[in-house]
Amino acid sequence: MTRSAAHRSHRRGLATPPAEAARALRQMLRDKRRETEALFGILASLASTLDVAKLLDYVVHLCKELTGCHGVLVYLWDEDSERLVVRAGVEGYERWIGRFGLALGEGLTGWTALTRQPGMITENPTQDPRFKRFPELNDDRYQSYLTIPIISPNGRLIGVITMHTEAPHRFDDDDLILMTTLSVLIATAVENAELYERQARQVQVLNALAEAGQAVVQTSSLRHVLHRLAGTAATLVAADRCAILALDETGAHLGVEAFWEAAPGSVGGSPPALAVEGIWARVLGATSTLVLGRREHAEAFRAFDVLAPQARTALVAPMRLSERTIGLVACFSRSAGAPHREDAELLLTLASQAALTVQNARLIETLTERNVVRDLFEALALGEDDGQLLEGRALRLGVDLTQPHVVTAFEVAEGAAGADIDRLWSALRQDLVGGFPGSLAAHRDHTLTALLRVAPATSLDRLAERLCELKRPHERRQDVLVSVGVSRLCRAVDEYPDAFEQARHALLIGRAMRGPGAAVTFDELGAQWHLFHVAQQQVRDVYQERLQRLVEHDRAKGTHLFRTVEVYLECMGNAKLAAERLFVHRNTLRLRFQKIRQVAELDVTDPGRWFDLMMALRIIRLRELTARTGHGGARGGDRGSPGNGGGS
Repeated sequence: MTRSAAHRSHRRGLATPPAEAARALRQMLRDKRRETEALFGILASLASTLDVAKLLDYVVHLCKELTGCHGVLVYLWDEDSERLVVRAGVEGYERWIGRFGLALGEGLTGWTALTRQPGMITENPTQDPRFKRFPELNDDRYQSYLTIPIISPNGRLIGVITMHTEAPHRFDDDDLILMTTLSVLIATAVENAELYERQARQVQVLNALAEAGQAVVQTSSLRHVLHRLAGTAATLVAADRCAILALDETGAHLGVEAFWEAAPGSVGGSPPALAVEGIWARVLGATSTLVLGRREHAEAFRAFDVLAPQARTALVAPMRLSERTIGLVACFSRSAGAPHREDAELLLTLASQAALTVQNARLIETLTERNVVRDLFEALALGEDDGQLLEGRALRLGVDLTQPHVVTAFEVAEGAAGADIDRLWSALRQDLVGGFPGSLAAHRDHTLTALLRVAPATSLDRLAERLCELKRPHERRQDVLVSVGVSRLCRAVDEYPDAFEQARHALLIGRAMRGPGAAVTFDELGAQWHLFHVAQQQVRDVYQERLQRLVEHDRAKGTHLFRTVEVYLECMGNAKLAAERLFVHRNTLRLRFQKIRQVAELDVTDPGRWFDLMMALRIIRLRELTARTGHGGARGGDRGSPGNGGGS
């Protein structure tokens, strides 16, 4: 039988009828029992293991003995990298297993994979156009080659067996028939072993994910849960070490939250916080797993040398919740091979689970801390507890109430649509605690209250300026303005009830006086504080009643009579200046004065009425503001307050 005939016979599959095959096998057993038993032994050996590595190791040594060649390599087709990768070899080739690969059509081996045909070179391989020399394999000493495709019964390319000899060697038809037939058995055995490995891995993955999920539910310690997740991730992707890093509250730095290694005890410390820039910014902004090599990202690997000094590859996945990134999971490996696509997807799944764990733990921690701080603030504001008891509670939170403090109240207008208020308060709270060591802050909805530790000789006016500078970076959006109210200095526990009221009044009245975004101290309020209390009363004097008519007229007709009175009085009766500030002609201003007389029976040009009108204006503003925000605190913007309309 010729080579081509043998190959065609192989392709026909089940061409021999069962009866004929049975008679041939029995005849072989009678005539050549030893050889037949050896053949059956080969078949049994190929079918007896589901370990791919053991199976291929048996195949390479069997091929070497059957053909008398010096070297044998088995390449398997890798779907992820789309390359033929060395998976087994005789002595001298072990270091290339998993590390050397060929593209489809590259060299004689690649040609065999591409054409699905055996390849043979008996001598002078460099003269054959299919041949390509690979110095790293030290193949310049070989003269003869035989390559056999490994094709599954359904026609899928599994790999290629490559055999070679140092001296010219004429592979004959027997070699070709033998190896072609054997390749069918090898294909079936390899496919079965790979299928078993995939199923076993799926079971391993499901068990690992279930255990990780159970740890998340049953364990209260964040660090312990993340350590379990890191170990699970490293095990599933065959990594040596795994680190889980989380973003700080500002989102500017990454810190190691958990670390797992296969050989515990070899790590001496933890790397410093990593700035979110360069490759780390790219990873955090990604939606899929990234593969980093030390050669291309040397600086990134140097940051982790204390954890993984010999790592050559890092598989990194962002920890994301919806559109928000919490941190990242990095698995380090000493090998330089590209990970499987399945590993990348697995790590992304575990990264999502880690993100949820960190987020929930932080939420619980924040809520617990916030509630404790709120309870302390409430006790200080009410002044009902024993002073020493309050001092002890504050000390447990790192605050010494025997030292001078001020109470500050911050507010963001509810009109700041789309703004991430919680994130703004978290960032501002971090700046406050960092800028004023020994301080506390807690927020709720659109307000934040802080107890700031200050020096005994602190100037409150200078403090208000400093708070303006501190909050300015957080007011990036035009509609996000933070108003601030500052109390007087507190030096004793019994002064805090008044201080909380002072901060609240400074915030509320200061916003009415200067508009959103101002920082006002209680001492700046002056007579406005007294007017605030007058505004809470139900009694109205005649000037309040008449100005209220203008407010109602403006709302009904869309006019600006109340604002006209306010600006005219602020300009001390200077009609020219008032017209300029209202963006109207002086004749228009005179017409408005006439309308004001008709509606409210007021002559605003009479200097003798200016003081009474100004007081009434302030009281109406404060009353309207209090009606919207409530007496207990300032939450809303001052849109819709009287006189907030345009000038024309």
